[in-house]
Amino acid sequence: MRIEVILLDKEVKKFGEATKKIACQLNKLLKNSGSAEVYLINSRRMQHLNKAFRKKDKSTNVLSFQKPKGFPGKELGEVYLDPLYIRKHKEDLALMLVHGVLHILGYDHLRKGDRIKMEKMENRLLKKMA
Repeated sequence: MRIEVILLDKEVKKFGEATKKIACQLNKLLKNSGSAEVYLINSRRMQHLNKAFRKKDKSTNVLSFQKPKGFPGKELGEVYLDPLYIRKHKEDLALMLVHGVLHILGYDHLRKGDRIKMEKMENRLLKKMA
């Protein structure tokens, strides 16, 4: 898998190298031939996306968007991370990146069984990345 990290806002620049390192590790572990784009954005931009797509008028840690079915190309989707939110809430950037990428690979956590499956995969990947 190929994961490209893109910084959209100057406030998140300091998180760029760490995120690229995590993405590189994740690239090596995932056996998918597709690609994904990971955008680092500020809380204002994340709040706008969260409101537009989830009807929640607040920032959040991660949003993932799968490529529409039938759309040509190897792109699997996009992941948006708000590293300022993640830091403020004492969350783990690597976990949020893994979580977002797993969403575009088809994992979900709406039902208990799906959540358990997704959490096991997150833990497996994070352990290999450590």
